[in-house]
Amino acid sequence: MQSRIIVNSIGYTVSPFPGRSFPLDGGRACPEPAEGLGWGCKKDCATPPPLCSPVEEEEIGSQIKANRPVFISAVIFFFLIVLSSLAGKANAQLRKVRLCAPGVGSGIMHTYVAKERGYFAQEGLDLNVLVARGQICTMALLNGQMELSSNPNIFDAMVAGRFKGKVIYVSAKTLGHRFIVAPEIKNFDGLRQKNIAVSTFGGLTDMLTREILEQHGIKKDVVLLQIGTPDVRYAALKAGKVKAALLASTQGLQAVQEGFRELPYQQPPWLSSPVVASDDLLSRERPMLRSLLRAIEKGHLYYGQNPGAAIELIRKVQRIENRAVAKQIYDDDLLRHNPGGGLEEASMKRVVERAREMLKVQKNVDPREVFDLSLAKEVETEIRKTK
Repeated sequence: MQSRIIVNSIGYTVSPFPGRSFPLDGGRACPEPAEGLGWGCKKDCATPPPLCSPVEEEEIGSQIKANRPVFISAVIFFFLIVLSSLAGKANAQLRKVRLCAPGVGSGIMHTYVAKERGYFAQEGLDLNVLVARGQICTMALLNGQMELSSNPNIFDAMVAGRFKGKVIYVSAKTLGHRFIVAPEIKNFDGLRQKNIAVSTFGGLTDMLTREILEQHGIKKDVVLLQIGTPDVRYAALKAGKVKAALLASTQGLQAVQEGFRELPYQQPPWLSSPVVASDDLLSRERPMLRSLLRAIEKGHLYYGQNPGAAIELIRKVQRIENRAVAKQIYDDDLLRHNPGGGLEEASMKRVVERAREMLKVQKNVDPREVFDLSLAKEVETEIRKTK
């Protein structure tokens, strides 16, 4: 428990305001810098660098400069894993499993329910949820430092062939992200020449923000700033450092209550909070993963059927004092509630094709190459029979 609190605290402060800007057109280098054109360039260059490359270093007020190496986050994350391992000595008889999540939000609440109610312990497991930026979660899974991840970006890595794994559980039907803007912004056109917060270049909020802006005809004339987790993006919005941010449901609902404006958008087909395991783990530890999904499924069902207890857990885990706000978060979460963790074949194909198109993957990708929901289906059937 202590290690998870430390993880939550550090996970949100690794990179508070890494003020790097990145344009939607790929971040072409600037042969002639100029002010007032949105991208800081007079001319475009012929060849854009990779998607995750920042363009130009800026400062946000007196905040930390943006040239902070990513390896600092990785080093901190390594020590968090060590702390988690040390904290588990008391539960040495239980098999420890680590899941990296990009935030303590509604998409992961059912795992906290399962842990609090002892469902994992009943299966001989001790699940630790480690919270870090999405990019760090992806790196940890790729490097074998985590058994599981709920970061949607790992799905893109699988479609692109950079990671051999499977989605074994889909926690929510849709994403819960809300596009929140400053009160004076009336529509998407009002964002031109403004700063917009994203988590990490190449991450979910970065890519989704680009898609949303392009839906509304904005391909340039805004500056995306790599800010960090939802809490930090919301803090930047409240401080006036940015005029818009794609926020998780928790922070989005709080922002609307505090006078910020939500701009509606048509949600592209993205996976929401998928539980992802490597092919190697699936082949070696299939019985363990089946037990893990049984506990997750029980937590998911309890979360949906017991609103009073679920709301109190939201207040505890997400540190929300106002019960009315916690209830609003819960009600919003139930709109995407997906106990059983399944996904229709048509939806699988849509999310695969979205990833292929975005990443320009040439080869066809069969959904069976990146999905294995058979364990979730087995567990769902088993639980229904026991009722």
